[in-house]
Amino acid sequence: MRLNCNINGSQYSLVVNSDKPLSVILREQVLAFAENSQCQGAQCGNCLVLINGSAALSCLIPAFKLNGASILTFEGFQKTRFCHDIERAYADIGNQPCPQCYPSKTIIIESILNKIDKENQSRISGFRIGSGGHPELSQNQQNDSSANEQAARSRSGTGSISSELIAQEMAMSSCQCIELSDLEKIINLAYKYRSRRRARRS
Repeated sequence: MRLNCNINGSQYSLVVNSDKPLSVILREQVLAFAENSQCQGAQCGNCLVLINGSAALSCLIPAFKLNGASILTFEGFQKTRFCHDIERAYADIGNQPCPQCYPSKTIIIESILNKIDKENQSRISGFRIGSGGHPELSQNQQNDSSANEQAARSRSGTGSISSELIAQEMAMSSCQCIELSDLEKIINLAYKYRSRRRARRS
């Protein structure tokens, strides 16, 4: 089959077997994996990548599921400003993943940050639709709706995600080198840095 997808910001059109795992495609045909990112059979988490913003084990994703996908390896993600938010949070908390799982855990944290973004944007959009879709609302009701939207915007400036979801996402990486409590702090701090930068741009 012909696979058309975006990998680390570049467009690719590859001829591959439809069941060929993404990890093998990246390693053999795109050369987009560093040596320490090579997979050990869906047990280590070293082959984690972002697919359309969500973390996934590339050794489990066949080519036929990837047409049109946007794929980001750690090597590609490392070059983005989003990675700097996480690296800064590592430094400020005074803890970071070990060298073996640093790429995979950083990818998972970015995936969690993307989920927080979607959750907050959905909350804000809900308030916007509610106020704009009901012109018959009284002035007090409109004020209440506006206040609710402002509250949602305020909440979107900080990370808000359950410990259970963090643990579920982190289960993709077998290494237990960093405590869940520190991961929560890192995620919230990285989201705070990201929100501040966005506020400065707007």
